[in-house]
Amino acid sequence: MRATGIIVEYNPLHNGHLYHLQEARKQTKADIIIAIMSGSFVQRGEPAIVSKELRTKWALEAGCDLVFELPVRFAVQQADIFASAAIELLKDLKTNALFFGSENGDATKFRIIAKLAASPLFEEALRRMLAEKKLSYGEAYTETLTSFTNELDVTKPNNILGLHYALANEKQEAGLKLYSLKRTNNYHATDVHSNDFASATALRKLLLENNLPAIKTKVPGFVYTSLENYQTPLLSFSSAYPYLRYRLLSDRNESLTVINSVTEGIENRLRRAAFEETAEEFLRATTTKRYSTSRVRRTAMQILLQFQKKDQPENHLRLLGMTKQGQAYLSTIKKELSLPLVSTPSKASQELIQYDIQASRLYHLLEGNSVQLNAPFSARPLLYF
Repeated sequence: MRATGIIVEYNPLHNGHLYHLQEARKQTKADIIIAIMSGSFVQRGEPAIVSKELRTKWALEAGCDLVFELPVRFAVQQADIFASAAIELLKDLKTNALFFGSENGDATKFRIIAKLAASPLFEEALRRMLAEKKLSYGEAYTETLTSFTNELDVTKPNNILGLHYALANEKQEAGLKLYSLKRTNNYHATDVHSNDFASATALRKLLLENNLPAIKTKVPGFVYTSLENYQTPLLSFSSAYPYLRYRLLSDRNESLTVINSVTEGIENRLRRAAFEETAEEFLRATTTKRYSTSRVRRTAMQILLQFQKKDQPENHLRLLGMTKQGQAYLSTIKKELSLPLVSTPSKASQELIQYDIQASRLYHLLEGNSVQLNAPFSARPLLYF
């Protein structure tokens, strides 16, 4: 069976995602679609708007055959770490192709530029740029690459993610054939009326404003119905801010400096900004040319989740859901997997999944639910037969 991988968040799943998935199956002639999906917390550095369980159900209803969670230690990270971990999972799952959206749309260009970015000359230039400590990692990467080539606009968010997918594929010798679907509109626009495909950013804004009817034509029917019936509060960075604020105002500096991504004195800026009353004011007070809003949000979530620098997290295959065809495919490759397969958390090494369990507990706490300490251990994959 031919397997194609996609790397997603579905935060929330919308018509553009559905088109992407359908094109992935069509263009790559896939028998199986494998989705690597962020779990309770997403790459932009905030809790997902709805639970990973519901988003897994959406993925399966949309046409995915296997859904695996990208472990939270890799999901709430800058693009290169996020991409590298996702490609490692797809490689282990014997995936043949990767299908991703980008503003450029030319997979060949991504392959060529990935070879350039993997060269020692580029890596040395990037190290020099970072040593100046004037730019964030993302900005330094963009500026360095632009000095080598202007063939790819890496100021665009999906181009930069696509480049890191291609780069990870090159470095890991994963052998994935790359396909890219060109995005023809602004997927980060906040106006849902301007394009056929609305951005997830715009849809989250409307949902958090309690304006569900406004998104009805922009999401598949099964997504809209499930959101109509969703009884749990929708989450955002603001949901986590009171907990973050407490940590920043009560923890000593030495407790913060051991956290992953807390470098270059950013903890001092975060602590000063914690006196701001709202999450929006906090982000305005902390965002600078050196510290992007995304960097601040990710660092904030890593503080809440206690990602320590000394830890060496191990990638693993946490199965969230599957179709009957997905189950058959997994059975054929199961003995060849090199990464740990986790289908029942209670049977997994607790050291392996500790951060994912912690993330699930924090997510439930943010939802306002009673925190059932053993609930994340008893979760089984969703079977969509």
